[in-house]
Amino acid sequence: KQWYQRRVAITAGGTFEDIDLESTDPTAAFSTVFTEHGLCYSFNQDGNLTMSRTGALYGLSLRLHVAQDDYFETQDVAGFKVLLHNSYEPPMIEEYGFALRPGSETYVRIRLQKYKDTPRPLGYCDPLLEQKFNTNYTISVCVMQYRAINMLKKCGCIAFYMDRPDIDISGDQPYIRPRICNLKEERTCADQVLEGLALGTLRINGEKVPDPDCPSPCVYTTYTYTVSQSEYPSSAVKDKVVEEVNKQKGISPEEADETAWTIERIRDNYLKVHIYFEELSTLEMERHPSYLISNLIGDVGGQLGLLLGMNICSLVQFTDYIIRFSFFKGVMSLVRLYKAKKQREK
Repeated sequence: KQWYQRRVAITAGGTFEDIDLESTDPTAAFSTVFTEHGLCYSFNQDGNLTMSRTGALYGLSLRLHVAQDDYFETQDVAGFKVLLHNSYEPPMIEEYGFALRPGSETYVRIRLQKYKDTPRPLGYCDPLLEQKFNTNYTISVCVMQYRAINMLKKCGCIAFYMDRPDIDISGDQPYIRPRICNLKEERTCADQVLEGLALGTLRINGEKVPDPDCPSPCVYTTYTYTVSQSEYPSSAVKDKVVEEVNKQKGISPEEADETAWTIERIRDNYLKVHIYFEELSTLEMERHPSYLISNLIGDVGGQLGLLLGMNICSLVQFTDYIIRFSFFKGVMSLVRLYKAKKQREK
């Protein structure tokens, strides 16, 4: 199925509004997923939606409500974090996500890149990784599994966002669903485990935990993006936006009071983002060994030919000379032995 235009406005509380989608059930395009930042929304999680046009008009357009009034006093940053990733890859938004700030309209241009590596020993990838992990192997899957295994060893539980079907921490043993850490265990143990793994200082039973062995898959795709921003809303339409937002909140101009939305409050709580493909072409990069045995033989032969003037004909002539010389030496030796024998008989 192809969606040519999608416009969705969502609030931090998880409700959808102002929906203009070419679908009878637009919210079906979004699914919830747990990450390090808590509950997040994932668009096209199953990977069934496709794109056939480029440009901002044919991408995903969102108007997001930050709802800073609901923030805790400990939160010193306002906005959203966004991550572009494959549908089969766990979202590691803490490491790879980028931020959207309120009062801005952001354009995110995407390009798809595919990579193909050479298996070991000539390359760096392992073709058996898919069988080892029993899933679509990615570096993110390997890193999250590495963290979950060490967290389970140290704390006896795992973080809530690590409870995923593609994260297998049982190894060769029968699968047993691990226990999820409670809030106290997360603060007193799980967070320290993640910090220790990041700094390389974690020890379990007195032994230092080694770094993860997470080689690149032999074939994988990545999304590169370019971000540009402008102010939202502009001064030219600020009155219209204020009227529209107050109307959505059920506040009429006649009864406007301290609860009414002003342009400053709107810029502190609303933002727009457009995510779209820059072009439909795909950049494919394939890595091969730069120097093989055949290259070595060719180079050695070339150097011998350059320094010695040797070729196949020369080699045959040289061999023939050796044979003839050896035969001549042998005949001369027999002649000398024969003459010596004759002299002794006299």
